[in-house]
Amino acid sequence: MASVARSEGRTQTNPPIDLVALATNTLGNRDLELEVLRMFKAQSRSMMSRIDNEMTPALQKDLVHTLKGSARAVGAVQVALVCEGIEAELVAEHTPPLISLHQAVGSANAFIDELLEG
Repeated sequence: MASVARSEGRTQTNPPIDLVALATNTLGNRDLELEVLRMFKAQSRSMMSRIDNEMTPALQKDLVHTLKGSARAVGAVQVALVCEGIEAELVAEHTPPLISLHQAVGSANAFIDELLEG
């Protein structure tokens, strides 16, 4: 099967998932791409719940760091960038607002839904 990155009809100029990075990380294997996207979607939902409910800043930072790595693996560049900023805030012992992370994850997951349906 062809890579998701080669799928026709993708008109979004700056999608929340870098499909070329995804294809590179999965060697262009469409089935693997789709499985990785499903895993990221499930993990990101779980991680967001844990991040929201974690009261210990050090553990919250670890969760954000894990999400950042997963985001990079699937090409969710904006999610990874937002995670970096939140990590920096947590290291500086600030309590960062998580709305931008919720928005980035929501956007990435909505895009994943479109890919999985198509």
